[in-house]
Amino acid sequence: MGLNFNDIRFLLEWRGMKRGGSAATFGRQTVVLHSRQIASLRSAFSANDALRSWLDSYRPGDFVDDMLRTAFAFDEVVSIDISPYEGASVVCDIGSTLPHGLTRQFDLAIDGGTLEHVFNFPVGIANLMKLVRVGGCVYTQNPCNGLSGHGFYQFSPELLYRVFSESNGFKVVFVRISLSRTAVVEQTANQPVYDVIDPALHGARVLPFSSRPSLIMCLAERIGEDEPFSKAMPMQSDYLQAWGSERTRPTVLNWKGRLVDALPGAARLVMHLRNRRAFRRVAVLPANQLLKR
Repeated sequence: MGLNFNDIRFLLEWRGMKRGGSAATFGRQTVVLHSRQIASLRSAFSANDALRSWLDSYRPGDFVDDMLRTAFAFDEVVSIDISPYEGASVVCDIGSTLPHGLTRQFDLAIDGGTLEHVFNFPVGIANLMKLVRVGGCVYTQNPCNGLSGHGFYQFSPELLYRVFSESNGFKVVFVRISLSRTAVVEQTANQPVYDVIDPALHGARVLPFSSRPSLIMCLAERIGEDEPFSKAMPMQSDYLQAWGSERTRPTVLNWKGRLVDALPGAARLVMHLRNRRAFRRVAVLPANQLLKR
């Protein structure tokens, strides 16, 4: 896919005015921006002279390398891909063992829509996590819903919260979902974005509440030296909660079951309203004028 307006905005907010360090990308990512989005970035980050300089030279389809060096002021940018056809600086199988010397070397590791194409996803996401040093961050952007033909997989908030857990040496900064108004998810004009709560804190499954194509984005910080999945593989939170309770499966329908049986429409509405509480709208940038910051 590549990085779109939302990705760049969130990463700029995370980076601030820091300079130096190194960044890595899974796949040689491109940048997708339209004129209105360029104006919005100029307005929101007007103090960032390096960003304005890069935006002046931006052309559609540019790779992210120059943006990361110029607008984000990283000293080194490394791209990792299974094929050399786009000129990746390191050619290797992301779903297999990484070459020696790449682990714990980076301040930021980005997956801008690559891991859904990697069949061995658990190894791929672990490799992405291994790239960053303690204090560094991983940023991911992948299909969430309505894009089942795009790659092998679509991802959920449950997956990301369980993967980027303390037991794996990480903590989640945010998980966000963007809802596309068109079939082209990279066209982010007037695209609503929501912060999504951890299903374990919500106490229930967090489900998509829209039929629109959607992307899920996650920023997670490495806080320890734990090897990903070395202690245990991720388990779904609602099952863990159920297994830890003393309740047994009822032999007759409880009140919820009777409600679903008698009034399926009302029950769906109640579940929908409860699910919506897991989502909080993220304010848009000034040029969009949907919300004021």
